[in-house]
Amino acid sequence: MNTESSRPLSVLRARAIALAVPALLSLSACKSDKVTPQDAGTDNPNDAVAATRAALLESSGACVLQTAREFQTAATALEGAVAAHAATPDATTRDAAREAYHQAMDAWQVAEVMQFGPAAPRSLPGGAEIRDNIYSWPLVSRCALEEQIVNRSYESESFDSSLVSRRGLYALEYLLFFEGNDTACPGTSVIVSQGTWAALSTDERAARKRAYAAVVAADVRRRADALVNAWAPDQENFGRTLTTAGSGNAVYPSTQAALNSVSDAIFYFEREVKDLKVARPLALRDCATSTCPEHLESQFAARSKANIRANLVGYRRITEGCGENFSGTGFDDLLEASGADALAAKLRERNAAAAAGIDAVPGEDLATVLAQDKAAMRTMYDAIKSVTDVLKTELVTVLDLELPQSVEGDND
Repeated sequence: MNTESSRPLSVLRARAIALAVPALLSLSACKSDKVTPQDAGTDNPNDAVAATRAALLESSGACVLQTAREFQTAATALEGAVAAHAATPDATTRDAAREAYHQAMDAWQVAEVMQFGPAAPRSLPGGAEIRDNIYSWPLVSRCALEEQIVNRSYESESFDSSLVSRRGLYALEYLLFFEGNDTACPGTSVIVSQGTWAALSTDERAARKRAYAAVVAADVRRRADALVNAWAPDQENFGRTLTTAGSGNAVYPSTQAALNSVSDAIFYFEREVKDLKVARPLALRDCATSTCPEHLESQFAARSKANIRANLVGYRRITEGCGENFSGTGFDDLLEASGADALAAKLRERNAAAAAGIDAVPGEDLATVLAQDKAAMRTMYDAIKSVTDVLKTELVTVLDLELPQSVEGDND
């Protein structure tokens, strides 16, 4: 990998990416979409629009259940692999546990873009906070985990009700991948001021991390079960709540309210992906230096790029379709039913260009990219922004969807 002081190959790579992504984007450059259907965002649309709105809600609910089941399978395998490593700690079981973590995180990052209904915070319609109990990023704390290692709170019967920053997939990433002996806790932390962290031997610390990881993995699997049960037709069947939006529905009093809930969820790709996962490390937001690698999402497993790639898959499942090669009903179909065919095509083309832009970034560790080929990551950011620009301007306008408050006033 090239350094900043040896630029020729890095520059050529960046130029290649810069040429490839705009080429894909240019597919829609000659199109204009100024159709604003009068009934796309009402509860009295024409028959074609009404049927597509209903189909979109049904497909979105089915997609959440499909994705949750994929994660449930991976979480079950993860629980077994982590338990095996705790029982027989060696390089083989460690590597198997790490691989199981990657598989589970690949599945979960797809679901990150589907935080409506039971996965959402309790403050949102139908929310049960299942997502935060599985993965609380960016609400995370390495110090909190290290304090649990010292006081062994993971052995408590009440651990499953402890702060989300002490549990979930972030905790597992640290416990499975971080091999250092230092602590992130400040001097004011009891484990530092009283010397209890330093007093732990390397072997004892490693043993506690394995035991802690086994407890966390089991908790994650239980949460995965809960998410599937919340949506499964033979269980709590939240999909029915979504598809029966309207008069008499206490969660979604109108079809538009249900569509807004789905739309708000996919703004994860704007807020968390574009702004937090990419712009902050690039020093485009909230960073006083040339780069801020400490803001990358995956600090221990070096899989920040893989997470972003999976986030786009989740976004495309909702906006294009959840079937093979993104077939099926998505927001693009609602645009077409509303007369906005060119915008639907633009949405698909921008999504494909973003996928190419992410894959074009060299390697998988974005920390290395930031240090050696920042231009490549900036090109990826531009490709992602081209997707979110369509989302927060044209799509919500044409379909008369609400713009989330967290995005209002964002002019970037």
